[in-house]
Amino acid sequence: MNIMSFGEIAKITDSRYELATLVSNRAREIVDGDDALIDTDLENPVSISMEEVYKGAVKFTTKERFEEIQAEKERRAEALRRELEQSEGEEEGDE
Repeated sequence: MNIMSFGEIAKITDSRYELATLVSNRAREIVDGDDALIDTDLENPVSISMEEVYKGAVKFTTKERFEEIQAEKERRAEALRRELEQSEGEEEGDE
């Protein structure tokens, strides 16, 4: 991936600080074990995250939207826990 021009950065955000924050947070996720969201030959987590942002695989979000997403993840996790508990209870009843 080439270094992005100011014009390319401006298409993503008008704040270089926001871009740096987004890229560094995503790079940290990659370092911590997340897979790349795009097909790439790059190995450096920062380069990968920059390319993900450039290609639109990673986008900015508001705090409110982030909280909505987190709440939905928690609801889904709780539903899966309940489903697992029910299936374990049914298996014990079968024995």
